[in-house]
Amino acid sequence: MLSSDIVAFIEGRVMMLFATRDEAHRPMIGRGSGARFDAATGLVSVLVSSSQWPRAVANARAGLPVATTYVNPETYHAYQIKGVITETHPADSAESEWGARYVREQLELMTSVGVSRLQLSSTLSDRDLVVVTFRPLDIFRQTPGPGAGQKINARGDAAA
Repeated sequence: MLSSDIVAFIEGRVMMLFATRDEAHRPMIGRGSGARFDAATGLVSVLVSSSQWPRAVANARAGLPVATTYVNPETYHAYQIKGVITETHPADSAESEWGARYVREQLELMTSVGVSRLQLSSTLSDRDLVVVTFRPLDIFRQTPGPGAGQKINARGDAAA
């Protein structure tokens, strides 16, 4: 179970990376287009464009590992959540709207910190969205500086 602070962070105005691996254990990386936490199941769902990131999505299958990283572009505060994929499915209309809203908000945020829409056009997409749902297993603080890479518990405290 994730703390309310971590949930608010990953569901907030953050850039997200999504990584799977192929059969040879080579990383397949893409950007997420929105994340949600389901408190009832303890699962995280991330939207990913299958046309923008086809190899990462092709390797997003139930039972396989996934790593997601969430970064606030204004502060560089960051978390990485690793887990095991439980399900992947094409986004329905409500999920597609969620992804479109995320992309609009990210374009607004990133242009406010000096990144152009042209620069973002090759990384942010709300086309051909797939929902990748996973069970979080490990959480790491990834904010640059002391403590970066430190494993933390679901409340956000340093793990023993």
